[in-house]
This record gives sequence, C-alpha cells and structure tokens, in this order.
Amino acid sequence: MVKKNISVVNCNPETVSTDYDICTRLYFEELTQERLLDIAEFENPKGVITCVGGQTANNLTPGLAQRGINIMGTSAIDVDRAEDRSKFSAELDKLHIQQPKWQAFSNLIEARTFAQDVGFPVIVRPSYVLSGAAMKVVWSQDELKTYVKEATDVSPDHPVVISKFMLDSLEVDVDGISNGKEVVIGAIVEHIDSAGVHSGDAMMCIPPWRLNNKIIETINDYTKKIALTFNVKGPFNLQFLINNDHVYVIELNIRASRSMPFVSKLVKTNLIALASKAILDKPLPHVPENKWQKIHNYGIKVPQFSFMQLDGADIALGVEMQSTGEAACFGNSFYDALSKGLTSVGYNLPDKGTALVTAGGSQNKEKLLPSIAKLKQLGFKILATEHTAEFFEEKVGDIEIVHKISEPERKPNISDLLYEKKIDFIINIPSTLSLEKICWNVRRRISN
Repeated sequence: MVKKNISVVNCNPETVSTDYDICTRLYFEELTQERLLDIAEFENPKGVITCVGGQTANNLTPGLAQRGINIMGTSAIDVDRAEDRSKFSAELDKLHIQQPKWQAFSNLIEARTFAQDVGFPVIVRPSYVLSGAAMKVVWSQDELKTYVKEATDVSPDHPVVISKFMLDSLEVDVDGISNGKEVVIGAIVEHIDSAGVHSGDAMMCIPPWRLNNKIIETINDYTKKIALTFNVKGPFNLQFLINNDHVYVIELNIRASRSMPFVSKLVKTNLIALASKAILDKPLPHVPENKWQKIHNYGIKVPQFSFMQLDGADIALGVEMQSTGEAACFGNSFYDALSKGLTSVGYNLPDKGTALVTAGGSQNKEKLLPSIAKLKQLGFKILATEHTAEFFEEKVGDIEIVHKISEPERKPNISDLLYEKKIDFIINIPSTLSLEKICWNVRRRISN
C-alpha cells in the first residue's frame, strides 16, 4: 500500500467538518498567496491543486505558478486564458462560438457610448472582483453613471466590464471533466429562474425540462470544443445563455463548481474522482456517452435564504449571491422533485386559499394567464391590483380588486391582508428587473 501525504488548506472549518480525517494535514488558514507560499515552503509538495477551492483559490493560480509552485491539473497559462475575458473571447471567436456583446472600459464616456449602442439593460461589473460580487443589472444611463461613480474605481488599472443583458433568456450550466484528450460531460443543468440570477441562488434542474434536442446537441458540441481548446485537465464548469433558440457562452470556470456534488449524486458518477485521475494525468475510466440523459428521475437544487433574519433586506434575486444554503431533492417527475425541494427549505405550498397577483406589463400578464386559470380551477380565490385585476377578469372572470401598499388609505389594502395573514399565495412580478419601491414593499412584508 502506497502512503499518500496530502495537505488541505481551508479557511472554513464547516466545509471539512465531516471529512477532517481524509488528509494528512489540515490547515485552517486564509486562502492568500502569502499564506500558501509559507505552507508550500514548509510542506515542499510535489504540486498544488487549486481547482477545488472555488474562485478564490482559482484566482491564485497564475501568481503561485510565477513563484515556482507546480500547479497540478490545468496549467496556469490556460487558467489565465479562461479568466482573462479578452483572451477567452478571442478563443471563442476562433471556434465561431457566440457570446453576449461585451467590452472593458477605463472611463465613463466610453462605457456610456457602448451601453447606448447595444441597448439597455446591461450587466456591469468591475474586472477585479470575484464572480457575482459588485455586479449590477443597469437599466439606464443615469443608473450606469451612479453605479460607476459609487461602486467602482474606473481607471486603466481597474476597468469596468459591460455586457449586453439579454431579457427572456435561460441560463444553463455544464459540469464536466477533461484530461486534455477526452471530455466527460457530467450533466447539462438548466436554471429554472430566468437568466440574471446567480447560480448559487437559482433553482437548478437535471435533466433540462425546456431545452430542445438541437440546443442540447449544440451545448454538448461547444462544451467539448471549449474544454479541449483550453487544455482542461481536471474539473470545469461552463455557463451558457439561451436566447431565441441561440446558444451563447457566458464564461468558463476551470474548477469544481458548487453544483458538481449535485450532478454526481443524481447521475451516479463520481465526477471529483474522475477529476483526480485527470489532474494526475491518468487515463479516465469509460463513462457512457451522455449518461445523464438516460436517468429516469429528476433532480432539483433549491436555495435557502435567511431574509427574515435580515431587517430591511430585499428578497429579489439578482446577479449577486444571497443564499445561505441549499437542498437537492430527487423525484419521479419535475414537479415531484420541485415540490420536495421547496418544502425541504421551508416553503409552504398551499393547496387552497387566497392568491394575490400583481404583474407589471402586458407581456407578464399574458404569460401568467394559464397559471391564474389553473389556480382558479384548483379553487383559489384570486386577488389582484387594479390593472392586473382588469386584465385577468376579462380572461378568467371573478377577480377581487385590492390596493397597493403605497396607497394605505384605499381599502381593501395588501398591507392589511398580509398583516392579518389572509393571503396564502403571492405572485409579484414587476414590469422590469429594476427594484420598484411598490414591489419592494410587497416583498419585504412577505418576508416579515
């Protein structure tokens, strides 16, 4: 038996509380270059693996390699090619793979011109922060100016990246393993939420329930081409955007993702075990092509939030992660797995009672029509604000009008009904993703 000496560096005791005896040494230290160089000097390892420590560890890869540390798995040069948006974009262009329009800017004037050209909304983020942090969906020139002024230090050293935000899009993740020659796709994971919700906050489904075969084939093809182009040797996560049946690539993370354990358990393929072989340049065992498509059940990951403990917090989801936990549930159907997942993280799923509907914009109302008809069929009493009630009453009949929280003098009022716990089910959809005060009031009252 070969004795293996493995040291693990982790800044969060909770993440290794059940597996503390797997490694030879366990360091509870911050994940910084200085601290890792100190540990490497003491341990004198054959190599360091940075692809299983999240984005923080991944960001340290180029710097460690420059200081003589042997990076095991995907090389630091290839990690940098994926992380540097300009280099990554150039490689996608060579492969003739589409991506949302984007550009990096070092001054506000150029940024405003680009945003005007591609059209609002756009996603804006500083280029020197972790994924999701300080990102914002911007809907106007005034918002863009305020964001750049208050949230970032825009300069040649700290450019701001602006990408076109595509409305009515789906987001898809792919978790996979490559050894530089072969690519194993663990699963294609569809976000149930619309694009623009951080993957840590989004409900995720395996197998996809809205993607057609052509899109799935395209995602499979793009995934293999990209993994091989970037010489991935280990785990990777690839994020896609689906808009009007066109597949766009958002980004490639050459590291293990938070959804990899979820994929492994549902598909019954230990992806991290395969990744270990790839990192050590060992041949990968045979895994049936598209094994994930042959499973006979559904798996859904549902996030858990702590909004009730945070006074004044807005429960609207966006590009910055807010969840504090998650649960994965399996079921015989999509709806079976979804109901189990929602219940497991504390949601109440009423089967009767009173439902409140507030929806901005005719398009949102049209999309909701089948759902409202179904709620009435199930015996729910439907309440709605004036314009929403007018639309649905014409289509399905018998809608009771209630008034907005911002109009406390008008009765019956949503605020009173929420306080008296006379509403069992709420559908609250603003006309845009901007945080309207009226909608914030409803969301805040719900969480209280």
